[in-house]
Amino acid sequence: MASETTRQFHPHLHFVLFPFMAQGHMIPMVDIARLLAQRGVTITIVTTPHNASRFKNVLNRAIQSGLPINVEQVKFPSQEPGSPQGHENVDLLDSSVPLASFFTEINMLEEPVEKLFERD
Repeated sequence: MASETTRQFHPHLHFVLFPFMAQGHMIPMVDIARLLAQRGVTITIVTTPHNASRFKNVLNRAIQSGLPINVEQVKFPSQEPGSPQGHENVDLLDSSVPLASFFTEINMLEEPVEKLFERD
């Protein structure tokens, strides 16, 4: 009986996952997305283009198998003075980029992410 309950589909549920931009956070989040989608929950992962490319193959296979997973990409706002373009993940930062600058830029994602929710 428990196995029947765990395999129930929940088409009305929709989880939005927004993993922190570090591999140690993104990999488990993709695993969680796949597990939830296997149970019929619709999943939307919100991330930046570079981070989306890192797990593109895994998610494409899951989507092609029929799992209800969507990926929404928001442009990373590398607008801080002195910040190089393209450092969308903690592991891409070098010692010349202060971590505080990275967190400031992450906070700048608030508006574009809110717009994603407003359009639906």
